[in-house]
This record gives sequence, C-alpha cells and structure tokens, in this order.
Amino acid sequence: MKTAKKIMDKSFTSSFLAMGISEDMVRILKYIYAGIIIILKDSTIAFVNDAYSRILGVPPEKLLGCKLSQVEPNSIILKVMENGQDAIHFLDDIESLGKRVFGSVFLLPAPENFVGAISFFTKFDEKMYSRNNHTDHRYIESYLYTRLSLDTHLPPPFSKVIGGDRKFRLALFKAYKASNADFPVLIIGESGTGKELIVRAIHESSNRREHPFIALNCAGLTTTLVESELFGYERGAFTDANREGKRGLFELANKGTLFFDEVSDFDFGIQANILRVLEEKEFRRVGGDKYIPANTRIISATNKDLEQMVLEGKFREDLYYRINTMAIQIPPLREREQDIELLVNYFLSIFSKQYKKEIELPDDSMEILYSHNWPGNVRELRNVIDFAVNMTDTKWVTPKDLPPYLFFQKITSSLSNRVRFSTEEFGRCQERTVYKDIMEQFEKDLIKVALGKSRSRTEAMKMLGLSRRAFYLKLKRHRMI
Repeated sequence: MKTAKKIMDKSFTSSFLAMGISEDMVRILKYIYAGIIIILKDSTIAFVNDAYSRILGVPPEKLLGCKLSQVEPNSIILKVMENGQDAIHFLDDIESLGKRVFGSVFLLPAPENFVGAISFFTKFDEKMYSRNNHTDHRYIESYLYTRLSLDTHLPPPFSKVIGGDRKFRLALFKAYKASNADFPVLIIGESGTGKELIVRAIHESSNRREHPFIALNCAGLTTTLVESELFGYERGAFTDANREGKRGLFELANKGTLFFDEVSDFDFGIQANILRVLEEKEFRRVGGDKYIPANTRIISATNKDLEQMVLEGKFREDLYYRINTMAIQIPPLREREQDIELLVNYFLSIFSKQYKKEIELPDDSMEILYSHNWPGNVRELRNVIDFAVNMTDTKWVTPKDLPPYLFFQKITSSLSNRVRFSTEEFGRCQERTVYKDIMEQFEKDLIKVALGKSRSRTEAMKMLGLSRRAFYLKLKRHRMI
C-alpha cells in the first residue's frame, strides 16, 4: 500500500494552505477515482493521487518534487498557468505516454493571484463522452468548489457579512471570486437578504476600491429622471435644469462601481440606453453631442425572477445576458436556520452597545425567533433585536419584549390547522359549524397571546380593546379562569 509520504511531501503543506487546500482535503483527494495532480507556480509537482498512477502508469515517487515543465513540457496545466485562465472539460494528449485524457484545471486560490494549480482527469472514453456524460467530473468540480468556499479565508470587507450556512458561504465565495474580476455581476435575492452589503464587499475587495461606489435604487424612477441621473445633462437641456448642467452617475462612478438596485424596475427605454453604454463603453449627456468614455463596473441586484420577466417580455433578453456574466443567489433567512443565532448575537452586541446595556436572549425567546418565517429576512431580524433591546428593562430579552406580531404567526399556523381539522370533522359532526369552531379557537389563542405579552389582565384587556365584563366572560367561556 502506498504511504502518505509517497503521495504528498509535507514540505508543500504551506503552499497547499495558500491555495486553499486543507490537509483533510488532501486526504480525500488521495482516494478520488479521477487522477489528481497539484503543481506549484514554478511547475513543481507537489501531489499526485493513486488514480494518477493507475491511469498513466507512472509511480508517484518518480514525480513528486520534479518540474512538470521538464516531465511534460506541453502539458495543458502549464498552458493554463501561462494564460492565467482555468480550463474546464478539456481533451488533452499526453505525448510522452501516448494517452488521451479528459479533465479540468483550476488555478488556486484564484486565477488573478494563483500560487499553484490542480488538475483532475480520467482516461478518455470516446463512447462515454460522445453521450456528454460528464457526471463524475461535474461532481468532483462541485465538491472541490464547495470545499474551497468553506475553507477559504475571505478578505476583510466580507467580514461584515455574517453567516456560516453552507449555501450562504457558497454565495459569499462566489462574490469573493467576482471581486477578483471586472465583469458585470447580478445579485439575486429577496428583500432584506443583504444584497447591497455583498455588493459593497465585492467593490471594496476589487481593484476599483480606491474609486467611487455609487448606488441607484431603480424603483419608481421615470425614464426622464433616470436618464438625467445616469447620464447627466448639459446646460439648458430642459426646463428647470441646473444652469451649469449636471454630471450623471456614470461620470461620478468613473473607474469605480455603479450599483443598480432593483434593476428589474428599469423600463424598456432605459434598458436599451444602458445596454448601449455597456456595449460601446461610452455615453452622451442629455442634450449633449459629446461622447464621454464609460469606465465603470456594473453590479445589479433584483428580488424578481428576471428570466421569467424576459419570457414575459418585461425585460430585455440582451441586457439580461449582458448584466448576468456571473449570477449570485443569496438564500433567504428561512433557509439559513443555523445562522439565526449568529445574527442574533451579532445584533445584540451592536444594540447593547448603542443602548448601553448588557443584554442576553434566553431559550424561550430564541424559540420564538426560530419559529418565525422571516419574510423580511436579515433586515427584519435586525429590527426585531433593535426593538427588543430597547424595550427590555432587564438583562434578558423575554418573549414579552419581542414585537407582538411574532406571535401571530403561531396563531395563523394554529388557525390553519384548525381549518383543516374542522373541515375534516364537519362531515362526521353536522351539528358543529366550521366557522364557529374556528373563530372560538382563534379567540382563545389571541387571548393567550395578549396575556403572555401583558403584565396583568387589565393590560391584556386594554390591548384587546375589550371591556372588563366582556373580557372576563371570554375567559370564563374558554375556561381560562
């Protein structure tokens, strides 16, 4: 059996870490069915796995520490490093061995600042690949990408974006990769998921970070207003125009980043103008005839399904593909349950400092937060913690200190269950009415919530807007006294 020493030289450990490859990953790569080879920037072979020897018939100990440029000078890995671009799903002839392989090469940790490269491949089978069956390779690529996304230490601007959920970390890693490039990016996610925060992190980690970051909320802007905002206007271009004219956002964001928030709200006329700027890299002010160079990176965000809007004729297909060089999907908070506690602690530290309190959240309050669906996502959670820290008079945020509306989701759930139960029972018990049964249960749940949120029955009564007599009659009917 081959020893670990024959597969990997420990002297390369620091280089692997710089590439984002942990020791655990190396251990896994050793037994992957595809052939794996990792080389350093100077072409030194730092790792080969068992499958490499099986496919190519070359013992690992004969390769470790050698220069690939001397062993196989025409290797595609060397060409990838020379060009500075990953190679996905290539066919390559290994001349010295007379064999053809199918594989991919990735520069690590990124093409822009790589310290090495990893290649994985299998022996080319014409019958198999004529059917485009690349499942094994796609699985390995997906696995490596996921591991890199979880293990890679992101630059400081991304530290403001809190989350450890796997899907969220994948989105952040993709955003980090986008920061190393200069193409348009589309951020997709529900309102409140932190799209602008991620856009700012991309800008602040990019080569444009020393230049302006300009954001435009596209919602509700008329065509005329958007044109003057984006492109500026010349003196006297229209009534009430500034006498000296005005620079537009494309000029203000020169050499920087221009962020289109809710890009789906642009009307067709503006979409055409933006497409023209992206393609021609220049624009004119409203009322002007001089072309101005546009050196601005475009990042867009939306909470709508742009693909569906394209199909419905509500968004230009050509612009969609122009702003969508890379799409990053931000998962909603309801799909990131493990991040709720992380975010709660983060917001508690912020608002405890702001209100000069030392506040903690007990388990019963956390249970309420876990049970909520968070339609407003992280923004809503931040507002809830802000409210709770301000309301509490102790060091604990109890359920009574949370916004009342959080409890109504439980009531709605209870009501839905009751509707289902009562409808099923209705056929077996004709004397009961669905409406009466449901409303009585709803009333009971509502009174329970009011009592739980109040310091006394009198306070609960006032919260519900009931007279003392009516309130106590209801308590008695529901056997709550």
